[in-house]
Amino acid sequence: MAQKKAHEVDAFLSRPDTSFPVLLLYGPDPGLVSERAETVVKHSGVPANDPFSHVVLQADDLERDIGRLFDEARTVSLFGGRRLLRIKGAGNGRNLADAVADLAADPPADCTILIEAGDLKKSAPLRTQVERGRAAMALPCYQDEDKALDRMIDEELAAAGLSMDRATREMLRARLGADRLASRGEVRKLCLYALGKGQIHEEDIEAIVGDVSAETVDEAVDAAASGEVRRLPELIGRLVSSGTSTFQLHGALLRFFQGLQVMRGEVETKGTPVSAVVERRRPHFRRRPAMEAALGAWDGSGIAAVLRRLEHDILLSRREGALAVTIMRRSLIEIGVEAARRRARARR
Repeated sequence: MAQKKAHEVDAFLSRPDTSFPVLLLYGPDPGLVSERAETVVKHSGVPANDPFSHVVLQADDLERDIGRLFDEARTVSLFGGRRLLRIKGAGNGRNLADAVADLAADPPADCTILIEAGDLKKSAPLRTQVERGRAAMALPCYQDEDKALDRMIDEELAAAGLSMDRATREMLRARLGADRLASRGEVRKLCLYALGKGQIHEEDIEAIVGDVSAETVDEAVDAAASGEVRRLPELIGRLVSSGTSTFQLHGALLRFFQGLQVMRGEVETKGTPVSAVVERRRPHFRRRPAMEAALGAWDGSGIAAVLRRLEHDILLSRREGALAVTIMRRSLIEIGVEAARRRARARR
């Protein structure tokens, strides 16, 4: 079977091997998949800005017109040299899987076909066909482990001519999520901030590096509670890709609505304005608008219903671990939809 184990992928990509012209990168972390795809592009020798040699295709488009993939794969470069076809957004489409099987059995000359996919099960057609193909290689991209995260930090520190002690490194790692691109972006921002210092200290991290996963949890909670439904799919995707536990998110939702219940009681019993109640809570300035919107939208009975629902969902996600992400997604979306309805009624 033509596949590498997760810990072997970086070493394989560091040594270009044209004997496998069909490459499949897959995994739950889209940032890591994309970053490794960029490594393939870099080592391919094909100019990334040459639209004739470097062609980017979307998997959904190919499912509707798979003939285009064969046309592009068999096209000879106008000025000679290798061509690179980069297919993004692959999943469980049958047409692409069948086409890849044909191309892996009879690969085109001087052409690399690079496929970026999400988390594919072992039985997924695309993964199965690549692993069976004589000229294809499947490369699993799993979420950052400690060694991979340390290696990424070392790369950025070396490029910037900086260093850090062990305690500072531990502090930095604790603030990084599992999305490779987001984590690398935070480290690069830190290195730019500390450029010229020689060594990075803990106060530098406190000043410039946000907690990637925690910030997204807060954003998702605020969006759901205030009815910003359109933001939720992207935020949920970030939470899932960063490896955030469903219990962490459900717990944050529960605490938010418990606090909202106390504040709502003050509004309803004392007639205190919403803005004054929120001001006394002293929330972070980024969260204040969402908190005011949520407090104005939800009444006491509505908040109580949400709290009962969250307690039920937390228990259910513990009992049905395989469905925990689905339960979490449903909790956020349904709470967000109800909040949007309440805000719409209040504006009438």
